[in-house]
Amino acid sequence: TTADIRFPTITLSSGEEVTVSYGKYRALLATCRVQEDRAAAFEALYGVYQQNLNTYAALYNGVCQRDHFYSQARRYDSTLEAALSGNDVPTAVVENLIASTRAGVAPLQRYHRLRKRVLGLEAYHLYDGAVPLTDLDQRYPYDDVASSIIESVAPLGKAYQANVRRAFEERWIDVYENEGKRSGAYSAPVYGVHPYMLLNYNDTLDDVFTPAHEMGHSMHTILSHENQPFCYASYTIFVAEVASTLNEALLLDYLLERSDDPKERALLLQHAIDGICGTFYTQVLFADWELAAHREVEEGKPLTAERLGALYRERLEAYYGDAIALDERYDATWSRIPHFFRTPYYVYPYATCFASSAKILGELRGAESAEAKEAVVQRYLDLLRAGSKDHPMVLLRAAGVDLADTATVGAVATQLEGLVDRLEKELEQLG
Repeated sequence: TTADIRFPTITLSSGEEVTVSYGKYRALLATCRVQEDRAAAFEALYGVYQQNLNTYAALYNGVCQRDHFYSQARRYDSTLEAALSGNDVPTAVVENLIASTRAGVAPLQRYHRLRKRVLGLEAYHLYDGAVPLTDLDQRYPYDDVASSIIESVAPLGKAYQANVRRAFEERWIDVYENEGKRSGAYSAPVYGVHPYMLLNYNDTLDDVFTPAHEMGHSMHTILSHENQPFCYASYTIFVAEVASTLNEALLLDYLLERSDDPKERALLLQHAIDGICGTFYTQVLFADWELAAHREVEEGKPLTAERLGALYRERLEAYYGDAIALDERYDATWSRIPHFFRTPYYVYPYATCFASSAKILGELRGAESAEAKEAVVQRYLDLLRAGSKDHPMVLLRAAGVDLADTATVGAVATQLEGLVDRLEKELEQLG
């Protein structure tokens, strides 16, 4: 996948030749307005993995067999129990996450049907899911975005907001791309000082939410480091994305309230919806498939490329229904997801964190008095202050989040339904 793979080159309808690499694929799906170009990129990338599918299946079978051996050797009831043991997370959490998400796919399917209608497509495929529904040639200068982020976190209290302001004013952040600088974005904790944030900001709408996301991690780090000794100052991935996704949601609320442009509001809403689709629904689908594959091995069944593909298709059908046209090659999606091979049972915390932040956000918005709102905020800030002084489920319950409760996961479907409602209204205004 890294050293030996050779990605193909395709010619777009514009005449431009592009190499469809793993990284370039997503960009092509988001920027190519011609469906045939997106289809060509899909066929090219998936064709590469299809050529080596039996090898990928053999590798993944080895991963599952290894996990099964160690779970038996250490007397766990399942590979899932073994994987969750370190954080003392009950298996019911993952099982509830999957079952509740499957029961709440209606707004996901509704969103894709809306996309099909707006894009005017006879057949709508998964590779059509990233292209923007409207065009907006607008730049977002970093200084303006920084001010918006500072203002957007006001609901979390003056002390939290002051720390966010400090991060921008005291220049904890390396903002722009530079020679020799790594790609992406990151918040690096340094105990006893303050976090350092790395961005590669380029003034686009997609990048607007990145500093808000990383600032959530930085505020989590500050509060944890200020209140915990070094040995408890770090926090697990099970809670790591709560602060980052909550910060993004607060920024979305702030920007939507202040925008009078239906195109901009539509794109902001699409960004938020795509975040839920990618960070929550897709990750749960991955976790669902991963659990099913491991259970096949636990039951002594052969794990072939055909079986892995069939398990993946079953989940595509369950999550997307008839909202998309299911291409046969999508059955091989499992072969190109690095986390499946590197760290089994790694993907589900992205979804649990998103569900946790959705639950907290719902309580924050629904608070009927200033006192009730303050109580929600304090429980949330106590979660950030706690670091890893206890197991994550205990810390989340103290913050009012019970991941064994179906209502917690259901909060995401409710949030998505509301966003799709708003997007539909904005698109109606645009005609």
